Amino acid sequence: MMLAALWGLGCASAPTESLTWREQWELFVLTEDGSLIEGRVATGNTGLYRGQGHFRASRWMPGTTAIVFAMDGGPADVDVSDAHESVRVGSALLGRYEEGPHWTLRLAHEEANAIVHVDPGGPPVDLATSLVDGKQWTVAVPIANGEAHGWFTAGRRGGKFEGRALAVHRGGDGAIREPRTLVAALGNGISIGLDHQGTHRAGWARIGDRDIPTDRVVHATGARGESILDFRPQTDLVVTVTPGTIGGNFDGHAELLAGERLVAGAWGHRGDRRIRRGKAAVAFEGEDLVASGLVLEVR
Repeated sequence: MMLAALWGLGCASAPTESLTWREQWELFVLTEDGSLIEGRVATGNTGLYRGQGHFRASRWMPGTTAIVFAMDGGPADVDVSDAHESVRVGSALLGRYEEGPHWTLRLAHEEANAIVHVDPGGPPVDLATSLVDGKQWTVAVPIANGEAHGWFTAGRRGGKFEGRALAVHRGGDGAIREPRTLVAALGNGISIGLDHQGTHRAGWARIGDRDIPTDRVVHATGARGESILDFRPQTDLVVTVTPGTIGGNFDGHAELLAGERLVAGAWGHRGDRRIRRGKAAVAFEGEDLVASGLVLEVR
């Protein structure tokens, strides 16, 4: 998927050279043992941290302390592939690295070790591209419901796992200042999600072998904090994801200096990140289905 070529359309110079350029690769895994794994890498040119990269990987598990790993690198430590399908920060990497369409997360450190392999699955998702004050912002979902396996350990915590995965790639030189919400339901024959920030939306929905339009889906928050995706009246489908206790909260600007925080805030970079695994209730044309759920909020 040549995202670099798409982002360059209509630009007199390479948009990745823009001072407002930023890019992020995200991988989410809902494991069969009830854990939640998140891997993400952010790079960008905004302000004082131009060309740096920030790698984060976490595994939250029932009944034990979470594994949280962080690595930051300067421009010499960051390597983005020509097609922008993968990124490396130091020895840690994320994205489509090896031959084929699968994604890999890999890190080896005294604090934690992980190798995550994700085979693609789920429906194809259209690129969501919009212009913000004449600048571009694009969201891609290269894997909407993949099969993941591997291990993620820190000492005696963690271990091998299998599960379902979602991969998201976001980037551009446009500054979207509204909060972001990602809601997804992943299960056997169920792949539903909406990643939206302001008017910018990337959505997909497949139940069994049926693809369902997402252009009119409405997201709402229920009285108990559940996230609701309502496809009616276009399709008789309502997805309710109730967040559980597995997940965490992050200050997305924690690694920045005081001056960098001011610059990032001025360009609309949201800092507070909350992610939770949950249960998804899928009401589809008179049938009640269940799946694993994910809710990500960036404020």
